[in-house]
Amino acid sequence: MQNNISVPIYQRNNVSVMPNSDMYISGKVLLSYLNELVALVGEKSVIMVLKRSGWMDYVRKIVNTRHEKTAPYEALININQQVEDIFGNTALKTLVYSSAKRSFASSFGGTEVVRETLHWLHKNTESTLRLRVSLETISHLLQATSDQTIKIEESSSHYHLTIQQCATCWGEHGKSSPVCFYTVGMIRGGLHYLFGRDEYPVQELACSATGDKACEFIVRKFPFSDNEKGSGKTGFLTLPPHLR
Repeated sequence: MQNNISVPIYQRNNVSVMPNSDMYISGKVLLSYLNELVALVGEKSVIMVLKRSGWMDYVRKIVNTRHEKTAPYEALININQQVEDIFGNTALKTLVYSSAKRSFASSFGGTEVVRETLHWLHKNTESTLRLRVSLETISHLLQATSDQTIKIEESSSHYHLTIQQCATCWGEHGKSSPVCFYTVGMIRGGLHYLFGRDEYPVQELACSATGDKACEFIVRKFPFSDNEKGSGKTGFLTLPPHLR
């Protein structure tokens, strides 16, 4: 399946908002994320976040409707830091996770690679490779629209995704616990979009911000049990019903 999925290589735009910034994500990905933040907390709140993050004056330069790498990692990180400062740590987890999860559809739903994967999943309903193929698609998309590198490995009960140069925590240090709620949301949102239902737990095990060499995420091979369904579990926390 991997060889049958064509992933476009997006060219980096020469826009440089911050000196010494050399890691970028897609402007469309950031725009989709900001739109979902607006849906959850309102436009005025997101404007406040952008102003306090220092990116308000540059936002039109770093977001766009195409997958060009115009948004520095620092923009995403600074924005999420202000979400925490304004709304608190628990809100950081819920808002960032939920906005990222919801943004997958508008970021990638119309891409050729997603259409091909959906077609393959529809034709191979009994295949044991369905979860792996979906994770490969998500990993390809995240790599093609950022400067991250992602390696997928498999154990008996989980898939392990190791991310180098993680866009969520690049340059962060001294954290006491994993902070990549955005990436967990993107992975979980991708699986939800591809399978049409939200049933695979995703958890961050290691994080560069806590001193680990890379960020590592695990995806359990078997879906939520009946007892887990509707609990709001994300691998980090239990969400209130309106954010699930």
